[in-house]
Amino acid sequence: MRPSPPPDRMPGPTPYLLAIFAGGLLTLAFPPAGLWPLIFLGLTPLVLAIEGQRPGLAFLLGLAAGVAHGATLLYWLLGVLTFYGGLPYLLAVPAFLLLILYLAAYTGLFTLGLSLAGRRFGLTAYTLPWCLTGAILFTGLEHLKGRFLSGFPWEPLGAALVPNLSLVQFSDILGTGGLSLAVVLINLSAVSVVKQAVLRRRMPALPHLVAIAVIIGGLWTYGHYRLMTVDDQMAAAPKRLVAVVQGATDQSIKWDPLHRVSILRTYQALSLTAVGRRPWLLVWPEAAVPFYFTREEAETRWLERLVHQMDTPLVFGALGIEDAAEGRKYYNRVFLLNRRGEPLGYYDKEHLVPYGEYVPFKRLTPFIEKITQAAGDTSPGTRVRLLPLGQTRLGILICYESLFADLARARVAMGADVLINPTNDAWWGDSTALPQLLQQSVLRAVENRRPLIRAANKGISAVIRPSGEIEGRLGPKNPGILMGRVPLVKTATVYAVLGDALAWICLGITAMMFLALTLRRKS
Repeated sequence: MRPSPPPDRMPGPTPYLLAIFAGGLLTLAFPPAGLWPLIFLGLTPLVLAIEGQRPGLAFLLGLAAGVAHGATLLYWLLGVLTFYGGLPYLLAVPAFLLLILYLAAYTGLFTLGLSLAGRRFGLTAYTLPWCLTGAILFTGLEHLKGRFLSGFPWEPLGAALVPNLSLVQFSDILGTGGLSLAVVLINLSAVSVVKQAVLRRRMPALPHLVAIAVIIGGLWTYGHYRLMTVDDQMAAAPKRLVAVVQGATDQSIKWDPLHRVSILRTYQALSLTAVGRRPWLLVWPEAAVPFYFTREEAETRWLERLVHQMDTPLVFGALGIEDAAEGRKYYNRVFLLNRRGEPLGYYDKEHLVPYGEYVPFKRLTPFIEKITQAAGDTSPGTRVRLLPLGQTRLGILICYESLFADLARARVAMGADVLINPTNDAWWGDSTALPQLLQQSVLRAVENRRPLIRAANKGISAVIRPSGEIEGRLGPKNPGILMGRVPLVKTATVYAVLGDALAWICLGITAMMFLALTLRRKS
């Protein structure tokens, strides 16, 4: 019997060029280019590249696509490591590449799993079951990336849809994971349609065309309906005028004692102007106050007198410090003062930035220094606190915490009426990290149907409505004031109840699939 011929493979470098092209398409779907419709096609060159390839090569092609996407999306991390972290390029470049390779490995596992699904489980490529399997794989791995080793959920595929608010309203049911599942399913169905067209088989492509139409049409129809109902809810809800103050303090001088007075005077002048419009609340950014509030008495009394003079409650970020039995501890803290300048409570950041605010596995890696300029390691908060302002409860997400959907959901579950995101994005310079962070903040508002107030040191500050609409924003670099009215909507969403159940199910199926593949290989 003659052996069956090997599957068709593209010769030479073509598969790698397709994989790199796919990574570039994915990046173009996100800010600053913001060509969001490309997200529905970004994976298609990669899937075509792995056709007929051995599983090991399929993994490498996925890795190449992930590296191309990660390097072009997260290029600004090099500036953080060198300019603010003080690392020489000889150390910064390898550290950056290691991170990109780690993140790209998830794309490699996706293509590996997709390749093995047909070989080991008998799934016929380009059928709907194969497409659904691939979508589950990607969504599960994306969720794992956002959880494992502290997690890095930067720009999941579903986040690319934010410019079209109708398409992201579905996240109030199944979260951003549901959006990513839909995006990957459309990508794989599109590949199937292309393959069927090349093979001149019109009828087999029909189920995929129907699937694409149903997904996009369903997302848009639901979103259009939800936008109308949420608009009605916002119109009926009580509204509060808030003022966001963007001080635009350069990171290189923030902790220099010689600049402390000028920094505080900037916030004083902007705030006194803002309170002329009688806002309900003033919001300053993360670490806006360059001193230890409550510990440095003269500066603390000055700020309390200023708030009393303005007769307006203030939320602001400052470094916290506590003496414990094991030594002094430092916290990234946000305080709330009432209109008389009296503290009403504080929140300590619970999800810290690895190698930015603390060094994970420090005993195992004593040679790695953190890139933060604050003295000592920052300790995580031990419990979530809502800040009370009359009958309203404020849920705080400090900087990086706005990336984590479960943190926002936990605050809403505790009774938060407004989400506040004080952040210091000066670390990222004028890079594309700024609009990318803002994009994910929009999702937190939609998922939970709560207004989100974003106060950034150098931008982008924004007031986001429960519909995801950005009522107003302050661009990067310049100091300024942003006024906005936040509707106190009390709606409970399905996502607030179920959380990331879909993403966890996808991760569970993914884990069982790889376990089954491992056991089959050993048997």
